[in-house]
Amino acid sequence: MKNRLGGAVALFAAFLLVGSSALSAHHALQAQFDTENVLSLEGTLSRIEWINPHAYFWFDVNDGSGETKQWGAETVGPNALRAAGFLRGPASFRIGETYTFEGFAARDGGERIFTTAIAFEDGRKIQIWIGEEGAAAK
Repeated sequence: MKNRLGGAVALFAAFLLVGSSALSAHHALQAQFDTENVLSLEGTLSRIEWINPHAYFWFDVNDGSGETKQWGAETVGPNALRAAGFLRGPASFRIGETYTFEGFAARDGGERIFTTAIAFEDGRKIQIWIGEEGAAAK
Protein backbone atom coordinates (compact mmCIF):
# COMPACT_ATOMS: atom_id res chain seq x y z
CA MET A 1 0.00 0.00 0.00
CA LYS A 2 2.82 2.41 0.89
CA ASN A 3 4.45 1.75 -2.49
CA ARG A 4 1.27 2.61 -4.41
CA LEU A 5 0.67 5.77 -2.41
CA GLY A 6 4.29 6.87 -2.86
CA GLY A 7 4.07 6.20 -6.59
CA ALA A 8 0.84 8.17 -6.89
CA VAL A 9 2.33 11.12 -5.00
CA ALA A 10 5.45 11.05 -7.20
CA LEU A 11 3.33 10.91 -10.35
CA PHE A 12 1.18 13.82 -9.15
CA ALA A 13 4.31 15.85 -8.34
CA ALA A 14 5.70 15.14 -11.82
CA PHE A 15 2.46 16.39 -13.44
CA LEU A 16 2.64 19.57 -11.37
CA LEU A 17 6.25 20.23 -12.40
CA VAL A 18 5.62 19.61 -16.08
CA GLY A 19 2.42 21.69 -16.07
CA SER A 20 3.98 24.65 -14.32
CA SER A 21 7.01 24.74 -16.63
CA ALA A 22 4.75 24.66 -19.69
CA LEU A 23 2.69 27.54 -18.32
CA SER A 24 5.72 29.66 -17.54
CA ALA A 25 7.10 29.05 -21.05
CA HIS A 26 4.05 30.68 -22.65
CA HIS A 27 4.82 34.31 -23.45
CA ALA A 28 2.77 37.34 -22.59
CA LEU A 29 1.35 39.07 -25.65
CA GLN A 30 2.80 42.42 -24.60
CA ALA A 31 6.31 40.95 -24.37
CA GLN A 32 6.46 40.39 -28.14
CA PHE A 33 3.82 42.71 -29.58
CA ASP A 34 3.06 46.41 -29.09
CA THR A 35 -0.66 46.62 -28.27
CA GLU A 36 -0.55 50.38 -28.90
CA ASN A 37 0.78 49.95 -32.48
CA VAL A 38 -2.11 48.56 -34.55
CA LEU A 39 -1.42 47.55 -38.17
CA SER A 40 -3.68 46.63 -41.07
CA LEU A 41 -1.88 44.69 -43.80
CA GLU A 42 -3.26 43.32 -47.04
CA GLY A 43 -1.47 40.37 -48.53
CA THR A 44 -1.64 37.10 -50.40
CA LEU A 45 -1.88 34.05 -48.17
CA SER A 46 1.05 31.70 -48.73
CA ARG A 47 0.94 29.26 -45.79
CA ILE A 48 -1.05 28.37 -42.67
CA GLU A 49 0.24 26.58 -39.58
CA TRP A 50 -2.85 25.42 -37.72
CA ILE A 51 -1.02 24.50 -34.50
CA ASN A 52 -1.23 25.02 -30.73
CA PRO A 53 -0.86 27.15 -28.76
CA HIS A 54 -1.14 29.74 -31.56
CA ALA A 55 -1.95 29.37 -35.23
CA TYR A 56 0.17 31.22 -37.80
CA PHE A 57 -0.73 32.72 -41.17
CA TRP A 58 2.06 33.63 -43.59
CA PHE A 59 1.26 36.17 -46.27
CA ASP A 60 3.11 38.20 -48.89
CA VAL A 61 2.78 41.98 -48.70
CA ASN A 62 3.83 44.50 -51.35
CA ASP A 63 5.67 47.24 -49.43
CA GLY A 64 4.78 50.00 -51.91
CA SER A 65 8.22 50.15 -53.52
CA GLY A 66 7.58 47.03 -55.60
CA GLU A 67 9.28 44.72 -53.11
CA THR A 68 7.32 41.84 -51.59
CA LYS A 69 7.96 40.77 -48.02
CA GLN A 70 6.60 37.75 -46.21
CA TRP A 71 4.80 38.57 -42.98
CA GLY A 72 3.80 36.21 -40.21
CA ALA A 73 0.49 36.68 -38.44
CA GLU A 74 0.33 34.96 -35.08
CA THR A 75 -3.16 34.44 -33.76
CA VAL A 76 -5.20 32.51 -31.23
CA GLY A 77 -5.11 28.72 -31.22
CA PRO A 78 -7.13 26.39 -33.45
CA ASN A 79 -9.97 25.95 -30.93
CA ALA A 80 -10.52 29.71 -30.68
CA LEU A 81 -10.38 30.00 -34.49
CA ARG A 82 -13.07 27.33 -34.76
CA ALA A 83 -15.15 29.21 -32.16
CA ALA A 84 -14.84 32.34 -34.34
CA GLY A 85 -16.25 30.36 -37.28
CA PHE A 86 -13.06 29.40 -39.13
CA LEU A 87 -12.49 25.88 -40.39
CA ARG A 88 -9.17 24.28 -41.19
CA GLY A 89 -8.47 24.10 -44.90
CA PRO A 90 -10.00 25.71 -47.98
CA ALA A 91 -13.47 26.01 -46.43
CA SER A 92 -12.24 29.17 -44.67
CA PHE A 93 -8.87 30.14 -46.18
CA ARG A 94 -7.34 29.60 -49.60
CA ILE A 95 -3.67 29.86 -50.36
CA GLY A 96 -3.16 32.51 -53.04
CA GLU A 97 -6.16 34.62 -52.05
CA THR A 98 -5.90 38.13 -50.61
CA TYR A 99 -6.79 38.88 -46.99
CA THR A 100 -6.35 41.86 -44.70
CA PHE A 101 -4.80 41.06 -41.35
CA GLU A 102 -5.29 43.52 -38.51
CA GLY A 103 -3.28 43.31 -35.34
CA PHE A 104 -0.42 44.45 -33.17
CA ALA A 105 3.07 45.10 -34.56
CA ALA A 106 6.05 43.10 -33.33
CA ARG A 107 8.10 44.99 -30.75
CA ASP A 108 11.36 44.03 -32.50
CA GLY A 109 10.26 45.66 -35.78
CA GLY A 110 10.09 42.35 -37.62
CA GLU A 111 7.49 41.39 -40.20
CA ARG A 112 5.12 39.86 -37.65
CA ILE A 113 1.80 40.84 -36.14
CA PHE A 114 -0.53 39.38 -33.55
CA THR A 115 -3.82 39.16 -35.43
CA THR A 116 -7.00 40.59 -33.94
CA ALA A 117 -9.19 40.45 -37.08
CA ILE A 118 -9.14 39.07 -40.61
CA ALA A 119 -10.99 40.68 -43.52
CA PHE A 120 -11.90 38.76 -46.68
CA GLU A 121 -12.01 39.99 -50.26
CA ASP A 122 -15.84 39.84 -50.21
CA GLY A 123 -15.98 42.42 -47.40
CA ARG A 124 -16.53 40.06 -44.46
CA LYS A 125 -14.45 40.90 -41.43
CA ILE A 126 -14.18 38.54 -38.50
CA GLN A 127 -12.90 39.65 -35.13
CA ILE A 128 -10.89 36.79 -33.65
CA TRP A 129 -9.39 38.38 -30.57
CA ILE A 130 -11.06 41.03 -28.47
CA GLY A 131 -8.16 41.58 -26.15
CA GLU A 132 -7.31 41.73 -22.54
CA GLU A 133 -8.31 44.51 -20.19
CA GLY A 134 -6.13 47.50 -20.96
CA ALA A 135 -5.14 46.34 -24.47
CA ALA A 136 -5.87 48.58 -27.43
CA ALA A 137 -7.81 46.02 -29.50
CA LYS A 138 -10.95 47.35 -31.15
